[in-house]
Amino acid sequence: LEAHHEELRSVRKEKDFLQEEIIKMKRKIEEEAKIATTSLQKLQAKADDLQTLVTMKSEKILEMESERKEQETIRMKEIDMLIELRDIVEDQKTRIASLEEEVERGDSAQRSMEAQQRLLCEAEAKTAEAEETVEKWKARMAEAELIMKEMEAKIEQEEEENRMLQEMI
Repeated sequence: LEAHHEELRSVRKEKDFLQEEIIKMKRKIEEEAKIATTSLQKLQAKADDLQTLVTMKSEKILEMESERKEQETIRMKEIDMLIELRDIVEDQKTRIASLEEEVERGDSAQRSMEAQQRLLCEAEAKTAEAEETVEKWKARMAEAELIMKEMEAKIEQEEEENRMLQEMI
């Protein structure tokens, strides 16, 4: 009977020891669960922040693409304007050449000296006006070409920024 009591005490001690170990393990598991929950919440917050950042960057990309399209439209209009200006300059050159030919071909036999003088003055005035117009158009064309080069550089810069942003995303 004494041996049975001793064995019972030994089993109770072992049971108490195991219960204490179970309690320690439960506490450890609870602590680890709290840490995991905290880590999960932090990761979720970071994921939310990243999602917000991605959304902002996507909106910025859309905005930049819209700006690029607007700039491309402006650039195309400017190119059309330059083509028109070149046509006008060519027309002016043709007119100048035509006026010069007209002045050179003046028939002195058919016209009096006064008529020749008047035609010559008119032709010189038109030539001077045409040359002035040509100079103005040349200045405008140079200015427009400079603007186009600046816009192309800006477009390339924005495309590079778009690529960098897309790579970042």
